[in-house]
Amino acid sequence: MTINVLPLFPTLLFIDDVPDYQQLLPVKDHPGVQASNMGGWHSDIKSIPEQLYPYIPFSKFTGRCWYNINTIHQGNYSHTHPNNDWSGVLYLKVPDPQAKIEFENPQLFEQYSAIQSIHQFHPQLTQHYNYRNVHQFTPVEGKIIIFPSSLRHRVLLSTTDEERISLSFNIKLDYEYPK
Repeated sequence: MTINVLPLFPTLLFIDDVPDYQQLLPVKDHPGVQASNMGGWHSDIKSIPEQLYPYIPFSKFTGRCWYNINTIHQGNYSHTHPNNDWSGVLYLKVPDPQAKIEFENPQLFEQYSAIQSIHQFHPQLTQHYNYRNVHQFTPVEGKIIIFPSSLRHRVLLSTTDEERISLSFNIKLDYEYPK
């Protein structure tokens, strides 16, 4: 049986490599703050380093960033980034590839049965279109992922005593759209 598929309303993620990422490793200069982190260290909010601008696919934006450092049994609760347009993460040190970032399907509850039926009866479509409840990315040093700020996500718990370091950020676009 042939199945014709037209994917409607996809969620776009931008993924790239940042070759000089190690220049951005942080210095833990204070005790840290509490946000969505489960343990670990979360820096104060800072300006996005200009070094990242070439990897952000928008020309006019304002943004803020922060560092996360996690070790064993530390991660981030499921959350979104309200009042922003796009969010992102750059992996700076990744000793534990099991500590993945997990994105939830924005239509998980509305389409739960539909997602399960495709998974059961047409697994090739599940794979091809990432039509599933959640999608996990394995962190890779120097990899940047940019996603809509409304996309619910979490960071799975680290399974090593070594530090996993990431630089996360939010951006608001500075565009005037035609009315």
